[in-house]
Amino acid sequence: MDTPAESSPVVTVDCQYIQRGRASAYLLVDGDQAAFVDNNTPRAVPLLLDALEARGLRPEQVAYAIVTHVHLDHAAGTAALLGHCPNAHVIAHPRASRHLADPARLVASAKQVYGDAVFEKLYGTIAPVDASRIRTVEDGETMQLGARTLEFLHTPGHANHHICVYDAGSRGVFTGDAFGVTPPAPDPTAQRVMLFSCPPTSFRPDEARTSLRRLLATGAERAYLAHFGEVTHLDAAAEQLRRFVDAFETILNDAAASDERGPALEAFCEAQIRNAMTRESKNRPVPLNDQDWEWFAADIRMNAQGIAYLAEKQAMQRG
Repeated sequence: MDTPAESSPVVTVDCQYIQRGRASAYLLVDGDQAAFVDNNTPRAVPLLLDALEARGLRPEQVAYAIVTHVHLDHAAGTAALLGHCPNAHVIAHPRASRHLADPARLVASAKQVYGDAVFEKLYGTIAPVDASRIRTVEDGETMQLGARTLEFLHTPGHANHHICVYDAGSRGVFTGDAFGVTPPAPDPTAQRVMLFSCPPTSFRPDEARTSLRRLLATGAERAYLAHFGEVTHLDAAAEQLRRFVDAFETILNDAAASDERGPALEAFCEAQIRNAMTRESKNRPVPLNDQDWEWFAADIRMNAQGIAYLAEKQAMQRG
């Protein structure tokens, strides 16, 4: 689906990761140049190339393959995509470049979580990116895609190597996982529950709040979420996400002060996250339904694991 008509369109590509409506990549087109924002997995590369062809463009016209961060549902397909796009350079945070050039640690970690069979189904083979094709960007750096200006922001909180991209052509900001996650909706103005994402091991509440403020300060009229799609109610969304960050910080402190550890601590954190979501749902024009709870289930578990990990780390540091 496309955003409302623009001279320089943005195309949302459903990468069909795990299920439809779970993870998106974006195709930006300006004149005879194109760029992708987030490249999902090797399984999604045919879908990205199909979106390019539908716009009447060739792979040779792709200038950039932008990676918001190196979590595998955003970056695993990068090398495979570059194999089709000989003129494209990867754009990434300085801390992300080494993992793109050598994904062995990311692959090993993911296999430990998923097991070899599930990993193969989700990701296939993740190849390294040629280091000569990786360009890192500093905070506030800009570059051109045709006539449009892309501004790159360092946005930690979800991950310390996270970048977001403000696109003057669409007056939108591509947020990766820094501006929360929400199920797909046909109406981008619908004020649904948007959950802040804090996986192991990089949740930093103060940095997350700063990143939310910086994203609003771009003046963007819309945000393009990796999970999932376009939202336009940015002020209300940011306020909701700040409430979640505050709630997760409270859960973190309570968890660190408790005697629970391991699975019991994760269960405590998950229950508290669900309580926070229930409270938020009651204040939304579009409350959570059963399908929404099912869509959020994996993110809730991941957040619980991230908070529990930090709680145990804090408890150990205090002795």
